[in-house]
Amino acid sequence: CSTPELSFLVRYKQCSCGIMVTASHNPPSDNAVKVYWSTGGQILPPHDQAIIERVMNVQEIRREDFQTAVGDGRVVICTEESNAAFVQAVVALRLPGPRDLKVIYSPLHGVGASAVCPVLQADGFTDVEVFELHREPNGQFPNVPGHVSNPENPKVFEAIIERAREINADLILATDPDADRMGCAAPLTLAADAPWATLTGNQLGSLLVDFVLENMSGLTPDHYLVKTLVTSEMIRRIGESYGVRTYGDLLVGFKWIGGTMDDVGPDRFVLGLEESHGYLMGQHVRDKDGAVACMLMAELAAAAKAAGKSVHEKLDDLYWQHGYHSEAQVNLFMEGSEGMTRIKALMQLVREKPPSTLAGMKVAAVRDYGSGQRRVTGGQVEPLVGPTGDMVMLDLAEPGNYVAVRPSGTEPKVKFYTFAFVPAEHLADLEQTKVDVQQRLEQLETELRALADQV
Repeated sequence: CSTPELSFLVRYKQCSCGIMVTASHNPPSDNAVKVYWSTGGQILPPHDQAIIERVMNVQEIRREDFQTAVGDGRVVICTEESNAAFVQAVVALRLPGPRDLKVIYSPLHGVGASAVCPVLQADGFTDVEVFELHREPNGQFPNVPGHVSNPENPKVFEAIIERAREINADLILATDPDADRMGCAAPLTLAADAPWATLTGNQLGSLLVDFVLENMSGLTPDHYLVKTLVTSEMIRRIGESYGVRTYGDLLVGFKWIGGTMDDVGPDRFVLGLEESHGYLMGQHVRDKDGAVACMLMAELAAAAKAAGKSVHEKLDDLYWQHGYHSEAQVNLFMEGSEGMTRIKALMQLVREKPPSTLAGMKVAAVRDYGSGQRRVTGGQVEPLVGPTGDMVMLDLAEPGNYVAVRPSGTEPKVKFYTFAFVPAEHLADLEQTKVDVQQRLEQLETELRALADQV
């Protein structure tokens, strides 16, 4: 089953915990465990460290025959029951609107078809084709470029787009192998010969937030969105236009979004999202859910089609209303013990001696989430409200433009997140703005790579 289905199962059966063995979009050699607490969310402090300490103190691992355990009732297989209840819980979240849409869905050699396909069918989407080359569950990901089934990667969609053109599809949806993240490609316009393009995690999140809020009734100031610090601030701006709050001072990882749901209370929760293509609507799980994301994206695309627009054109409408937002990532791999030393040195350099300018913009302040301080250029130091973690953010002089830097928690690399923003009132030519902002992001990447070369 998928990871969101395990989160659901923990809550549905009132389990003490849940354990999933998965490498997600990575090869089998990267297999590890995701551990879910009784809330259905991935473990948070202090439980994470306590579990690690218990594991490190294990003296013996006892083995039991699986079939014997099933026979005497110590293992109960409830896959069919739980999966049916999961699909029912997801479909209960459907929003009204047209369902005239031709969809190609790819599970990227993972398990997503068992959840996504019945959800789309039950929601009224009857014209759904599973992309044949990616249908078979296979941890080697044989038919995916680079053998990495990551829906963030536009190359993953190239072969699917060819098929979409052949059958005149309207939308491509894909989930990563454990089906907790969603990626998407769509034609730029509704013209028959229109070129296709993928959408980033932030773009999909912005579209979904606006679509869900537009179709919800009874919104109050107590309703809220949840996002991470490295997810686009366009989410907050869209939320504000509908009068709802956004909790956005969260470290990277959907576990913090699930934890916020429980801390604030789930009854007024609208949507949780992160830039790495993780989305959640509803209270049925406490983790990102590729099935509900696919359902909402299909509904959104069908509504846009009925209005004579592509999802890309719908996104442009949001830019005109809320300003143009664009983001990029720079991943710098630093492997081995020497790489670990370089990563620490780079984080120290960004904290203590950040560049004075980036892409022609003055670095106005440094937000250090490790020390809990915000240092304004010129020396003033003030407390930083937010979580504690190994991340630094550089605020640039133009509001809405900034850079986040953090070491990866799972791979030997440093991640730079770059954010650009042009207010709606400054937009005259959207297409030219896109070109100008792309050049800005490329300049930021060049200068950040040069900064990393100093260590």
